[in-house]
Amino acid sequence: MNAAEFSFDNPIPIDSLRKRAYNYRWATVPPGVIPLTAADPDFPVAPVIQQALIRYISDAVFSYGPPLGLPEFREAVAAYHRVRKGIDVHADHVIAVDSAARGMSVACRALLRPGDEAIVFDPVDFLFPRTVEGAGATVRRLGFDWRRRCFPLHDLPALVTPRTRLIYLCHPHNPLGLLFTRAELQLLVDVASRYDLRIVCDEIWSDIVYPGQRFHSVLSVAGAARRCVTLTGFSKNFGLAGLRVGAIVAPDVQLNRLIAETSEAADTIGGASTLSQVAATAALVDGWPWFTAFLAHLHAMRDLVVDGLNAIPGVRAYAPQATYVVLADVSTYGQRAEDICAQVYDRAGVALVPGSTEFFGPGARGHIRLSFATHRDVLTEALRRLATAFAAFAQ
Repeated sequence: MNAAEFSFDNPIPIDSLRKRAYNYRWATVPPGVIPLTAADPDFPVAPVIQQALIRYISDAVFSYGPPLGLPEFREAVAAYHRVRKGIDVHADHVIAVDSAARGMSVACRALLRPGDEAIVFDPVDFLFPRTVEGAGATVRRLGFDWRRRCFPLHDLPALVTPRTRLIYLCHPHNPLGLLFTRAELQLLVDVASRYDLRIVCDEIWSDIVYPGQRFHSVLSVAGAARRCVTLTGFSKNFGLAGLRVGAIVAPDVQLNRLIAETSEAADTIGGASTLSQVAATAALVDGWPWFTAFLAHLHAMRDLVVDGLNAIPGVRAYAPQATYVVLADVSTYGQRAEDICAQVYDRAGVALVPGSTEFFGPGARGHIRLSFATHRDVLTEALRRLATAFAAFAQ
């Protein structure tokens, strides 16, 4: 099948979403509330994924799989990196984990010890500081330059201390929707080389990149392979959040061994479900026509949301280069983002994520984040409600 055969104009499966979509979404809000919260698509998965699961289930055998992942899954992940990212990745570089989030935790526990420090960008998804602190280490934040709309990477050396061990990167960036250039990634690797640091890069958003933009993996730049680890998952590109499946890519042999040991997969404590790996393999091998149609839909929804937000007086939004989230500036209203989101929820029935320290760090103050991976009609109604709610704030 080709992309033209898939349509995202059909109504979303709202009854199923109200029963199954948790994590701040449809199953956690009353009927009538629109949750533009967690970045999880509202659409059924690609048919090839559904069919692969049905075939696997029909044998009714659910034995243990290999600790580091099914061979077909590891090879599919490696091929995905070679073909779509231009990186020389092999199956033995790949470690299956039960989600990219678990990969973040495993990588931090492998590379950090109590008393160590890790450089985290600010703002960024809460899992970055959370997994650093979960390893007993301390977070040092590189703040975003809002005027120039970039991270001041040349300031990185000033954050490095004798206890610094890790640069922790989200690329593409959540919640800013930004891409790092190859030159910026090279600068990061050069800093890491100079101070003997590791880099862990969460690349789960790397397929959600809009026309005119290009994603470069950190592993594609000179000197990266021996000190960099990347993480990926299948919740953003293929809607498999509930299946809990991801992968760690570590080309360096010693680093790979350390991470594999930390994952505890060999002891059957860690690892990923074989059923989930079957779904992810089907997605990577045969799911790209569906994804192409999905990305075209997201492109249209991005423009709809950004234009709609910017039409509201006092709200400022920039079109993300990647991801399907928008971080909008609402600081002109003079209220905490948490209070604005609470009032929008109560008055307009739209759930948003506030730019609070809890979710994104202190750098997101005065902002709100919303996800647009849903149907056009849902977004159109949400924007209408938001315009009404913000008009009331201005009075």
